[in-house]
Amino acid sequence: MGASWTQVADPVRALHATGVRARGRFRIEHGRTRTTRLLARMLRLPRPAAAAEIRLIVTTGPGVEHWLRTFDGRRLETHQYEAGEFELAERFGLLEFRFHLLASDGSLLYLQREAAFRFGSVRLRVPSSWAPRIQAREDPAGPERVSVHVRVSLPGLGPLITYDGFVDVEGTPA
Repeated sequence: MGASWTQVADPVRALHATGVRARGRFRIEHGRTRTTRLLARMLRLPRPAAAAEIRLIVTTGPGVEHWLRTFDGRRLETHQYEAGEFELAERFGLLEFRFHLLASDGSLLYLQREAAFRFGSVRLRVPSSWAPRIQAREDPAGPERVSVHVRVSLPGLGPLITYDGFVDVEGTPA
């Protein structure tokens, strides 16, 4: 993000530090239709909960961050990497999402640019009218606390999963 990274509040920046560990509680909801609930189960997304325990461990490798999230014991792993100036790519299985990152009043906003299927080095862009839509933001909520809001929707079906809550940054993994 270049110089605009300094406009992001300290707790949010700490969440993206090398080797971070965090924990907290999230409210998790699946979509209301039978189809979205079935898809959420097939994708092994976190189960609905009023206050799921969340654990996060971020580790780094050459040019990539590995994000391991555990929601009440259920793992969700993604890989994040730079995809251009002010752009971040996040990969979940065969799906890759690209976001423009924006600092706003200390928060970090993820503005989705596109989605694609990735098979090794082959990348097949999904037309925006068919692509899942992700809305995400991280807001400062205390000296070491970050409020997280994520919503994933599917065209014509509505919300697939929504989760929000807080994480407290604890430090580097053991």
